[in-house]
This record gives sequence, C-alpha cells and structure tokens, in this order.
Amino acid sequence: MSVVAATWLMLAPAGWQPRPPDPPTVWAEAGSRPWGQCRELERTAEIAVAKQSVSSEGPNLWAERARLCPGAPAVLVAAAMVELTQIPNLSPLAELPGEIPALTESLRQSRKRAAQWLESARAEASRRGQAPPPMTWVMTAIAAIGLGEPAKARAALTQAEARAEVEGYRIDRLAAVAALLSGDLALALDLAHRARERGASREQMRTTLILALVYDRSGAADAAQRELALLRPLAASMERMAVDALLPLHERLYLAAIEQIALKNPANAALLFKGYLACPEPEEAERRLVERRLAELRPT
Repeated sequence: MSVVAATWLMLAPAGWQPRPPDPPTVWAEAGSRPWGQCRELERTAEIAVAKQSVSSEGPNLWAERARLCPGAPAVLVAAAMVELTQIPNLSPLAELPGEIPALTESLRQSRKRAAQWLESARAEASRRGQAPPPMTWVMTAIAAIGLGEPAKARAALTQAEARAEVEGYRIDRLAAVAALLSGDLALALDLAHRARERGASREQMRTTLILALVYDRSGAADAAQRELALLRPLAASMERMAVDALLPLHERLYLAAIEQIALKNPANAALLFKGYLACPEPEEAERRLVERRLAELRPT
C-alpha cells in the first residue's frame, strides 16, 4: 500500500470501508485469455476441418480442445472427426468371442462421444444464427452408422447432400452402409454400384470393400470374392482402416472374415465369424447365413 493511500485510510471517518474494485467490463471479459484462445482455436479448426487434416495433430489434442472450448462449433466438429477415426484393436482371434462385449462398449462410447460433440456444435451454431461448420452432417451420419442407427444416418446424409458437404459418391457410399444396416439390400447394392461409378480413383478401395460386403450379404458370395481378390495387395492400407472405422463392430468382423476367405485363410475366417455371432446385433437370418458359412469352412 502506498503512503498516500495509508494516510487517506487514517483520516477516513470511523466505519468507512474502501469501495471494492469495479467488475471487469464485457470488453475486458471478451479479450480474456480463455475467450481469445478459443477464438484462435476455432479459426484453426475451421481450416483443419475444411482440409480434413485434423488427425495429423494426434488423437487426443482435439478432444482436449473440445473440453477447453465447448462453445466453439468448429473445435467440436474437429474433435468428432478425429474420434470417428478411432477403432478398438481386435483381440487375438482365438479370444475374440469373449472380448466382444468390451469391444462393443468401447466403440459405442467413442461414437456416442462424437455424436454429442456434433450435437453441441449444431446447437451452438444455431444459437449464433449460423450454419454448422463444414462436414458436421457427414460426421453426424458416420457417428450414427457406428451406433447402428441407420435412420439417423440417412437424415443426416440428406442434410449433408443439401449443403454439398462432400462429393456425391461419398454420400452414396455412406448411404449404402446405412441401407445395409436397415436391411434394404437392393438399395444398398444400387448405392454401392453408383458410388463406384461416380467415385474418385483414390477412394476406389473403400467403395469396393463396401460393395463386396453388400454383395456377400445379398447372397452373391462369389461376386464378393472376385472384388476382394483384386484388393489383396492393399489389405493393410489407410483406406482399409478407414472402412473399419466406419462400420459397426459386427459388420467389421463380417467383412474381415470374407477377406480372410479371399486370402485363403479359412481358420482365421472361422474365428472372425464366431466373433460376429457373439455380437448382439445380427438377426436370426443373418446368424443362419454365418452358420452355413462356418460349416463350409470346416475341413473335410
């Protein structure tokens, strides 16, 4: 305390108390570090989402930014985009059936977290009177597919198409998976074919994998095997991992099983089919199909 201030306090009337400092003005609050930091992170996120390059900075960075800035729509979309690339590692195949509940829950929590971030991003954008950031509806559809909610996925894809968030063939490919999950195999086959006809060559592997899955589930196992045989040199590529990240666990296991058949690994295929049967999602008709496939794989 300065000498002048101490003198004033000594001369002040009895009972006098100094006035508390004025609260910060709205402009001071607006320029505070958390607000300024989040605004800068939002600008960074807008660029990263537009370029679809958010995963290059590490899997946990954007999740931390989303917790720091829960009112920044682009940051939330970036966090969801990274989350939707994360997939649980499969257990050793011999142990897979027993690990299915834990793997299913891990994937469900991941996709639920992404869906909540995207919902918050849409709500905040609406509050601001703005359109949601680019890729919001596409990511919403992918999260819904991962949660096994094809109706929500289709509704989100309608919004994504109306806003031209991505190319038409990518909308078709996602819609094919949604149709597969809802049991509309004819529509799934039509959309998967159209996605391949319209698609960019750099993403043909993703589209062909989805087409092979639809072929097999439609009863055209030989056609599926022909498609998969063409992809054998690319089985470990990033494109293959992107398909795993898109599919619910049971469809991921089914696709991996028919890939192992194409690779002439019937023992691995059988273990993957058993993991598929341990999942709760397959319906009775699908289970009978897989049981027939298992019988065909048994050595004679």
